[in-house]
Amino acid sequence: MPVLLIAGIMVSVVGLTLFFVWFGAILAIIKAIIPLGLMAGGAVAAYLGWEELRDRRSPTMDFSSPDEANRYKSEAKAYQAELNEMKDVEKPVEVIEATIEKTDSEETK
Repeated sequence: MPVLLIAGIMVSVVGLTLFFVWFGAILAIIKAIIPLGLMAGGAVAAYLGWEELRDRRSPTMDFSSPDEANRYKSEAKAYQAELNEMKDVEKPVEVIEATIEKTDSEETK
């Protein structure tokens, strides 16, 4: 019989015995953990509620003035142009393939 199996059975029996012997202490620990958990949960809920209130009060993007809307549109167009420029740049793999094809065609001549 494997040693770990025997040790596991022995430790389980001792643990079960101590569970019944120290049942009052186990209940006291559980009684202490429940209020601590409730306090921590309440603190997290209060913090999240406070953050939500702060987010509601913070200014959002307001497109009421045409100047501001035009500014955002021009920024978007600039970003789009930059993205298109990045797409047009040759990819390193394509450059390497073109170089290999060029050297192959020169060697065959």
